[in-house]
Amino acid sequence: MRQLRNIVWLTCSVTDVRHSSVHEAFSLIKTLNTLALISALASCITPNTREWPDDVPKISFFVNAYRADMANQALQSEQAYLEWILGFYQGTVIYPTGWLDVERQLLISTGTEQKAVLASRLRDLGIRIGTEWAKDNEVRMIDNRMLALWGSCLQLMQGTDARLAAIDLVAQDIEALFKGALQKTDIVEARYAERLGFEVFGNF
Repeated sequence: MRQLRNIVWLTCSVTDVRHSSVHEAFSLIKTLNTLALISALASCITPNTREWPDDVPKISFFVNAYRADMANQALQSEQAYLEWILGFYQGTVIYPTGWLDVERQLLISTGTEQKAVLASRLRDLGIRIGTEWAKDNEVRMIDNRMLALWGSCLQLMQGTDARLAAIDLVAQDIEALFKGALQKTDIVEARYAERLGFEVFGNF
């Protein structure tokens, strides 16, 4: 959505209606059609925060998180923040896999007796990651690279105990990151491969 706003602005800025030639009139019509298409795409990408989905944690979690961060409020509206929260959970056109998809994939292969525990832990971790990831790029401490790395780590784990261990490690690292005891550059695949016992699988 951030990119679409720039595209709309750019298209409007180069449209000049002062001339009246037929050729330019057709050009204007073409531009208006393009704007209509962009607007339609924007409506598809922008989640509806008025009807908060039942499978996403309560909106109050995220409203409170937004209002607690004055630095982010100066850069991002509450509406925009909540839209990015829904994008985090539901995915977007650009990033179609959301946190809810990760949760479902992990829970499908988990025994019935352990599902409740794992679901609760995944929910808590999702709130912790999502509330920070959805902030403006200038202030957020969790970026797309880290999100992709953590999601991959969780999906590589086989068995509930291994997944819970991975959740614990990610949660601990998030706390250390917020406290300044861990830097973004420390969040790399080798760190998790060593602690969780899998082979390095790519560059994050």
